Amino acid sequence: MARSAALISVVLAGGPAAAAVVLAGSWGNDVGCAGVKAGYQDSDAYILLTAEGIETYGSGCRFEQQLTTAPGTQSLDATCSAEGEAGTTIETIVVTNKGEDGFFVTIPGLEELGPLQSCS
Repeated sequence: MARSAALISVVLAGGPAAAAVVLAGSWGNDVGCAGVKAGYQDSDAYILLTAEGIETYGSGCRFEQQLTTAPGTQSLDATCSAEGEAGTTIETIVVTNKGEDGFFVTIPGLEELGPLQSCS
């Protein structure tokens, strides 16, 4: 009976997947990381990923839930806006953590962005 109670508590707590932690810091391409260090964007090639969202030069998306360090693919609902366009759109963004190869991001209608490496 004690083993059953322990198993139930692990399942209710979220099991091993609950161990994933929120992504720390900024992740980007070379231009994105240089922009973080400089404090501004100055190139169309700018890409920066955080737990809260992704920014490119002139556009960005804010995730509804925070991105974690879990390996593999996460689908995140996001509110996106783009320079020169009125309003926002709701998109499902796919972020793939490929370990040492970095993060890759797919936004509907755009080419895959990445690899994005830690800026620290």
